[in-house]
This record gives sequence, structure tokens and C-alpha cells, in this order.
Amino acid sequence: MRNFYLVQAGCLYGNTYYLPYAVGMLAAFALDDEILKQEFSLGRIIYSLEDIDTAIASMEEPSLVGFSNSIWNYEYNLEFAKKLKMKYPDCVIEFGGHHVPPDNSFLNDYDFIDVLIHGKGEEAFRDVLLAVSGRIEYSDIPNISYRDPNGNPHKTQTQAIRICDYPSPYLTGVFDQIISEGGYPFSCVLETNRGCPYNCSYCDWGELNSQVRMFSLERVFAELEWMAANKMEFVYLVDANFGMFARDEQIAQKLVELKETAGYPNRLQVSYAKNEPDRVFRINKLLADHGIGKGATLALQSLSPEVLKNVGRANISKEEYVRRIAQFRGAGISTYTELIIGLPGETLQSFEEGLCEILELGQHSSVTAYHCELLPGSRMSTKEYMEQYGIKTVCTTLDQFHCNDMRNVLSGYSNIVVGTNTMSPDEWIEANFFAGGLQGLHHFGLTQCAAMYVRKELNISYHDFYTALLRFLTDESSVFRPLFRNIRRVLYDFVYNGGPLTVIDGRFGSITWPLEEEVFLACLYDRELFYKEIEIFLRRYIYDAALLSDLLCYQRSVILHPDNNSEEIMLHFAWRDYFNAIMENTYIPLQKRDVMYRFQSPFNVESWPEYAKQIVWYGRRNSRMLYSSSPNTITEV
Repeated sequence: MRNFYLVQAGCLYGNTYYLPYAVGMLAAFALDDEILKQEFSLGRIIYSLEDIDTAIASMEEPSLVGFSNSIWNYEYNLEFAKKLKMKYPDCVIEFGGHHVPPDNSFLNDYDFIDVLIHGKGEEAFRDVLLAVSGRIEYSDIPNISYRDPNGNPHKTQTQAIRICDYPSPYLTGVFDQIISEGGYPFSCVLETNRGCPYNCSYCDWGELNSQVRMFSLERVFAELEWMAANKMEFVYLVDANFGMFARDEQIAQKLVELKETAGYPNRLQVSYAKNEPDRVFRINKLLADHGIGKGATLALQSLSPEVLKNVGRANISKEEYVRRIAQFRGAGISTYTELIIGLPGETLQSFEEGLCEILELGQHSSVTAYHCELLPGSRMSTKEYMEQYGIKTVCTTLDQFHCNDMRNVLSGYSNIVVGTNTMSPDEWIEANFFAGGLQGLHHFGLTQCAAMYVRKELNISYHDFYTALLRFLTDESSVFRPLFRNIRRVLYDFVYNGGPLTVIDGRFGSITWPLEEEVFLACLYDRELFYKEIEIFLRRYIYDAALLSDLLCYQRSVILHPDNNSEEIMLHFAWRDYFNAIMENTYIPLQKRDVMYRFQSPFNVESWPEYAKQIVWYGRRNSRMLYSSSPNTITEV
């Protein structure tokens, strides 16, 4: 009996690891073959960044070791494979996954790698095992690169994969040993279909899998039941466009039924389809009503027509965007919008104005501005595309959010776009600084009410307001100058010195934070000082001292704080109704009348690390830090 091993090393997120779904699929499909079942045994799956020497020592005469290659484990895999080859020179080392390029260059670069799998790998991996056993030739296996007996690399023909009836690693027991060994709570991946009909240049899903193939509902339901029975707290649904198909409502209903009867899965992260608004709304409403969903995606990536053309993307209309925000908010469902910094054709001005236009369109709940990353299988990563748009990148070590410090851990790297022929690296720094500041101050709520009031009553644009505010907070006289100078320093060090794009702040635990979350947490930590400075800033716009005091009292109270989860305040203006109207893209005049507000939240966190984790990390997309977002409440007493 030959032994094979699989490596899909992942990061520790808080206190949880993801079950290694990608290599689990390989093992389940390979061991479903009767010939391979008789000839091969799965030794173990390495799912964490464990000590390499210890991991190799745990192997017994491996015939093949397969590595799932991603940005978070690339360097780890290379070091692992190099050491493995030294100890077991006859072991076949196979690399697959998203971070394997579409050509055979890895074989030229790394002489310890024997086989590359390009694209989705179940069938190719099975056939490689058959080749290892001498039953077929490598040259007959589509979608791979390999070395011939003389060490020369070859790439076989590319062949479309059209089946989707692979056995499930959950249901076939592939993960049973990992779970029985315990030591950590686990999260998991759910895949109900595979592929994407779109072809955005920054993504490799559409390039590799244009035809969407469906797993059976019977399989999906059985996997969900397995997840519930094994108490999977968090499920990442990795379909590219959930809600695209009518049956997706049945899947959502099954999730709800299991949550009600078994208590699991408890939370779900989803990427929703953009062209099925009614179905996506019904799914979100169902999940939100049962406390499972994390909000509805309203992804834009950019508001520049030129950028959208360059990357091959078409957004919904602005009118439809506004309609969907109102529809979801009216149902008590949070929405979040995604942008990408550094896309070809974007300028500093167009990015900043686009980010602020999202506020003008009514998106005040949650915006995330991601960094544009080159993926090996994407159209953007090709030499021709990069030259056309003057793309400049920084190669950085793994920069995952909400992980333990990875700076001294061998893991992986990312190629982040930091410049194009329309945005210089220095402008990229400014774009990120503006985005981090605006998100931390507005979308997390610190200055949201003040900005809305100034916009509506004084006709000061959001762009002008936040440009002035960030300039004020970085001025020499500001108590918060060190915070914002550090944010800019992190960005500068990243571009010019290859430093991390995250912050570790001991006040909020020992994990990494994105810059906008550090802005919010650090300002809220010194809340009294922060609002004293904001009052000074707002005096340039609001001359009525009594109204300004009332506004700031409401602004300060609308944010959940670790001190308590319940508060009552007496005010002299009806702020709640005024701001609710703005959030719904309507307007009612501010009424001057005495009113008592009660702020209540079901979330009771007493320490800053717990607040940072439960409210900011877990609750960002639901605006959990704001009393104005469900299930928090602001009631008039």
C-alpha cells in the first residue's frame, strides 16, 4: 500500500482553523476510484502552519505529497517541499491551487516540484496517482505540467472540466481524523456550485471556470446536516454568485431549519449575485430574520466607467443601487459595498470621489476598500495587461487580517498593485489613507451623524468634509496626530520598504487589524478626547453652540461602547427621526423638541479585546457597533 499526504496549511483566525476543503475534495475523489482505493492510503492532511520538520517526521514513506497553493501558504509550501525532497527524493511532489501559474514556469524555478495541476484539480490529481502507480502516462493527463525522465518540463493540453458529481470530503469521512484530534473549533467551506459566468480581469474564477456546474441538492443538504452535527460555528459559502439560481432559496431555508433545530451553523458568509435582486433580497431577509447572515453584498469595485471597462465589469445602475439599499434597510438588513483600490484607469481623484459618491447614494452602513492583488490565473497578471496599464506591484509577505502576528512566520506572499499609469505609488498611499480614515470615522459611526448634518443643512459635500477632517486630525495640534501619522507611515513602509499593511495594537488583543478598524478602535478608546477635538472641528461649520452640543451628545451615544450596553439621554432635538430619514435617502426637517432616547443592545462585552473581536471584527458588515443598526435599538421614551 502506497501512502500519499496532502498539505493545505492555513492561518489561525482568532481561535479557529478552516477545514482543508480543497485537498479534502482531492482525497475524496481519488479514493472513490476502486483501483486507487486498493493501492493508496491517505496518511494525513496538514491543515495548519505547523513546524515543517515535525510534519515531515510524521510521514511514513510518502509516494506523493500534494500541496494546495494559495497566497497564505506559498512560501511555507516551497520550504516544506524542498525539505521533503531532500529526505524522500523519490516522492512525487505535486503543486496545485490558485497560486500555481497557468504555464510550467514553476518547474523551471523549483527543481523539487515534479507535477503542477492547472485549474480545478480533482480529476488531474486522481490521474497523477494513477501515473505514480504506473497505470497511465503523465503525458496523457490533461491540465498538468510535469517533468520527463530527463528532467525537461512539459505542459499537457488544456481541457474543460464539465462534471460536478465529486464525492464530498465531509460525507466520506476525510475530515473525521482532524475533528477527532480536536484542539480547535473548526470553520468550514460550503460549495453548492462551481464556476462564474463573468470575466473580471482581476479574478481567476471566470478565466478558469466560465461554465457554472451544480452539486446536487441532496449532497448540499447532507453536507449542511454534517456541519450542524459537527457544530460548525462559521460557514463560508464560496459560490461566486449565491442567489443566481432558484434552488438557492431552498439551500437558505435548509440553513435556517438546521440553525433552529440544531443550533448550527451559526454564521454564514456569502458572495451574492448582482443580477437577481428579488431572490437575493428574499434570501437575505430569511437569513437575517434567523440571525445567520452577515448582510447583503452590493459590490461596485469602482464607480469610474473607464475603470469598469478596463477590468471587464458592468455594475448595476446607480438608481438600482439606491433602490436596493432602501429595500434592505426597510427590512432591517445591513448592506455592505466593496471597492478595489488600484484598478487600471483609476486616479486618486476618481477613487476619492467615487468613495464619497457611495455616501451620496445612501450607503452609510459598511464599505470595504480592498487592495488590488495580482492572481496568477487572472487576465490582469499577464505581461501584456500589466504593460498596457503600467501596473506596479509590491511583493509582500502574508498580510491577513484578524490573525496572529505573521511577520516572523513562513507562510506566503501577495503581489499588491500599488501603481498604474493613472495612479502613482504616492497617490496610492493617499488613496488608502483617505479610504482608511473615511471608513474608520464614517462607516463605523464615529462622525457619521455630524457629517450627515453638515451635508444636508450646509451643503458641504462628504468629500470636502472628510478631506478637511483628516487634515485637521493630522495637524500638529491634534491629539490624534500620532495615530494618523502612523497610518500613513504603515502605508509608506509597505510601498517602499515591504512592510505589513496591518496593525497590531495590544489594547485590542494580539491579532492583526486593517487600518480602518485601527482608526475606529483607537479613536473610540480615547472617546472623550476624540469628541473634544471633533467639537473644535465642527465649530467651523455649526455656530449654534446648543445645537452642536446636542448633536455631539447624540453622535457620541449612538456608538456601542464596552462600558455598557444600555443608556438613556435627554436631548432637545429629534435626532433619531432626522438621521433615520437620511439613511433611507429621504429628508425631514430637524424638529426642536425635548426627547428622551434609550439606547439598548443585546451585545454585552466588557473588555476592549472582546469588543474588538465581537463588535468590530464579527459585526462590521452588520454595523453592530451602532445602536441605529438591528438588533440594537434607539427608542423614544
